[in-house]
Amino acid sequence: MANNLRKKDDFPTLTDFFPSLLDEDFSLLDKVPSSLTRSNFKADVHETDQKYELKIDLPGFDKENISIDYHHDVLTIQAKRQEEKSKKNDEGQFIKRERSYGSMTRQFYLTNVDEEKAKANYTDGVLTLIMPKLNSENTTKKQISIE
Repeated sequence: MANNLRKKDDFPTLTDFFPSLLDEDFSLLDKVPSSLTRSNFKADVHETDQKYELKIDLPGFDKENISIDYHHDVLTIQAKRQEEKSKKNDEGQFIKRERSYGSMTRQFYLTNVDEEKAKANYTDGVLTLIMPKLNSENTTKKQISIE
């Protein structure tokens, strides 16, 4: 009976099964869809008697890809991203090209807002919204009598 022992060097290594795991250009987060890595953008909402102030983190978004709508006491902020990465070899041929697209939406219920005086500013990846409130004499409340 022949001896079928194998040397240690004859066995496959981890890099034989998963060569891309150890590439220097490889990142595990590149393989995870962006929708799974971040579920929503972060927001701070501060309310005073005169206004709402919102600070919303939107790093990496272009101002043109951010939309702000206020309708029926609901503030809706939507941000879309379109990103392309490419890598070429010395001859100018693509050896790697990746694209990612996505959007995020967040809504806030804000009552008594003076829509005409609302202001937005986007600087260094932070969207700042100032939403002044209507004066208390401008709001109409109706007393409902009980029959």
